[in-house]
Amino acid sequence: MALKEDRIGQTWLVPQRLIDFIPGNHICYFVANLVEELDFREIDQKYMHTPGEAAYSRRMLLRIVIMASIDGIFSSRRIARLAEENLVYMYLSGMDKPDFRTINRFKIECGDQIEEAFKMTVKIARKWKL
Repeated sequence: MALKEDRIGQTWLVPQRLIDFIPGNHICYFVANLVEELDFREIDQKYMHTPGEAAYSRRMLLRIVIMASIDGIFSSRRIARLAEENLVYMYLSGMDKPDFRTINRFKIECGDQIEEAFKMTVKIARKWKL
C-alpha cells in the first residue's frame, strides 16, 4: 500500500479563488445574491464624506450576519472569528476582517434593515421552496 504525502503548508504556483473551495450549491451564494438586491443608498449616505478611516461595506456586514444566522450563530465575536477562519465567511466578507465591535454596532445601527433583509430572505426561500 502507498502512503500519500502530507501536504500541509504546501504553496501553490497559481493562487486559488475562495469560490473554488465552496460547493456550487452552497447557501452562501443565495445570501450574496439576496443582499445584492437590497438598496443601501440611504445607509451608505450616512458614511459618505465623513472623516476618519473608511467604514466597512454595509452589504458585506449584512452578508456575514445573515450567513451566521442561517448557521445559528448570533455572537458578534464568533462572527468576527468566522470571517478570519471560515472560507464561506471569508468569501462573503471579501476577505475583510471586521472586529466584533464593528459587527455589533452594525447590528444595532442597522437593525431595521437587517430585519427587512431577514423578512425578504424568508419570502424568497419560501418562493424557491428552500
